[in-house]
Amino acid sequence: MLRTVSHLGRVRALGFSRARAASAIPVYSPRDGKVFTEIPDATVADVEAAVEAAASVQASGWSKADAVDQRAESLLGIAAALTERKDELAELESQDCGKPVSETAGDIQMCIDVFEYMAELAPKMLKPSPIALPDGDFRSSIVPAAAGVVGAITPWNYPLMQAAAKVAPALAAGCSVLLKPSPLASLTCLKLGEIGRENGLPEGALTVITGGPPDGKEGGADCLTNHPRLDLLSFTGSSAAGSALLHCSANKLRRSSLELGGKGALLVFEDASIDAAVDWAMVGIFSAAGQVCSATSRLLVHESIATELLKALEETTVALRVGDPKAEGTQMGPVISATQRDRIAAAVRKAEGEGVEVLVGGSGPPDVPGLEGGYYVKPTILNNVPVGSSAWCEEIFGPVLCVRTFKTEEEAVRLANDSPYGLGHAVLSADEARADRVAAQLDAGNVWVNCNQALWAQTPFGGWKASGFGFEYGEAGLHEYLRHKTVTSARQPGYSWKAYHG
Repeated sequence: MLRTVSHLGRVRALGFSRARAASAIPVYSPRDGKVFTEIPDATVADVEAAVEAAASVQASGWSKADAVDQRAESLLGIAAALTERKDELAELESQDCGKPVSETAGDIQMCIDVFEYMAELAPKMLKPSPIALPDGDFRSSIVPAAAGVVGAITPWNYPLMQAAAKVAPALAAGCSVLLKPSPLASLTCLKLGEIGRENGLPEGALTVITGGPPDGKEGGADCLTNHPRLDLLSFTGSSAAGSALLHCSANKLRRSSLELGGKGALLVFEDASIDAAVDWAMVGIFSAAGQVCSATSRLLVHESIATELLKALEETTVALRVGDPKAEGTQMGPVISATQRDRIAAAVRKAEGEGVEVLVGGSGPPDVPGLEGGYYVKPTILNNVPVGSSAWCEEIFGPVLCVRTFKTEEEAVRLANDSPYGLGHAVLSADEARADRVAAQLDAGNVWVNCNQALWAQTPFGGWKASGFGFEYGEAGLHEYLRHKTVTSARQPGYSWKAYHG
């Protein structure tokens, strides 16, 4: 048992008495399907107490704009602690969500970058901004303020990185955060709660609430999203869940930011480098075992290079090392759960039943000894996938690439945009003018040109259409957690009723 986040973790994570720490749920390792620790299963009483503490912080001086330097100092302290514990956290993240340490180490570095960036950005953005007025008798400015109590709901594919994307800007803005990570991967988020308290965050500024379905009780931790005292809800997850949460927020007239699903396309034109196309295609669909909302899970390749490209892609995919995320050299680990594994296999099996050509992989388990019991799936490429099929249209959220060819630029853009989603697309072409022209026509919040999945703390990330709205990262990511008021004052007293009716 990993005692550092056992059932006693709730005492540290929530700051509550031991009497409220009796219930816990198991945590299963994706690598072998075995229970290796447990996390607290929060109750309604836990959530109520957490919300009360968060609201108290909003009534204190800590949340005000003039305390931004104090908050920035805490954020820098968190970044330093993450840096010091980077290897430990990368190992824990790998054990919890199944990704190889080579991937989780990069995730932890992104968390460090985000906390450092928000600490630097917030003091600049939380200053009043003067407004140029046509009337010299007045002066006016826009004054930023914290949005209030934030409910942050994060998924299991990038546990700590997704938490940092919400927690860092929210704290920088002066919000208090109730972080509800997925019960499938909460361990590094619990660590973040500890690190926050060690670096000057007041009680209630950051509370990590764990538990809930599928293994925890309903109406406990998951009741957070329905709490009337939340001022803002920030959610990352499926479009279906996001839609339900938006209905809940609408009934309360509550601000919400949603980063939802995707069905991205990688458009490869005839002048693109084959080697680069293979590399970016692999990055776009096999990173995190394909469990990426912005994954380019549809490959659109110009018909003149399709044979050559698919041959090279097939060879590279067959050579991809699927295995234990703890083993040296593993390039793709398991998916998060048995449910997710079975869902992916069912999607591939349905495509097989519809006669879709399986170029690589398939619905069965990987042919690799020693992976029994784990949640492993085959990296799969489906060729000539029908446009109206479920494999082409629906988010599989796994390492399954759907391929089609195109003849013209117009056809490529049409096929890419023919989706309810609009999170991320990528374009590969040696013709810079064409690449820019195509990028401008793609209906997505993120477009990569001659690269794929590139992201920094400074670059805003958000979706269009059914992929949600709002931003994470960049200046836009900090804006999500601010309210603004306009303050207007007269330069001279006495400008009143008489000015209109003198």
